[in-house]
Amino acid sequence: MSSAKVKVWDWPLRVWHWAFAACLCALLYTGLAGDIALLPWHMRCGVLLVGLLLFRLLWGFWGGAHARWRGYGVSPRQFINHFRGRRVDDPHTAPGRALALALFGAAAAQAATGLFANDDIFNEGPLARYVSDDLSDRLTWMHHRVFMLIIALASIHLTAHVVYGVRGDPTPLAMFTGRKRAAAKPTLDYGWRALLTAALAAAIVWFGGLWP
Repeated sequence: MSSAKVKVWDWPLRVWHWAFAACLCALLYTGLAGDIALLPWHMRCGVLLVGLLLFRLLWGFWGGAHARWRGYGVSPRQFINHFRGRRVDDPHTAPGRALALALFGAAAAQAATGLFANDDIFNEGPLARYVSDDLSDRLTWMHHRVFMLIIALASIHLTAHVVYGVRGDPTPLAMFTGRKRAAAKPTLDYGWRALLTAALAAAIVWFGGLWP
């Protein structure tokens, strides 16, 4: 298939991307500001992050063609070839696929540990009461460290887009417009499917007793 500028990112994925970014920023601020009054908001944003991760997990199975997990496989050879200049016009670059999976995994670990965390004073995650104090403390220890990995991965992501911008590459605009040059068929949006997926993710959060 010849390369052309096509729609590769469906609108549900683009909305999710910016909601995910905003949620991470809010979590970092409320978690690192040192203001205990912000902790309730930190917990709400944390549960919102769980919902967003659930949506993305599900969307990876039945969402737009290029949002599905089957397109995120990457080999070391593909990764190295990208930096050797053997770039393939694919909706996902090899480093982009690796970074997306790593950031998703780190955010999932941060959100999961936060559900069981405590501050030894007034606040605890919605599932902390279901585990021992010792396990809650261990998960809290992890929760206080995984965010550094998230910051590192997000920094790499932003730096890559700055490099793209300096080189005049329009790739950073793709998450706004949904379009980029790729040897691929254009994706569909599946609007109703997205709404049902969001409702399912919200139901899991609500009926799972996660909302603080």
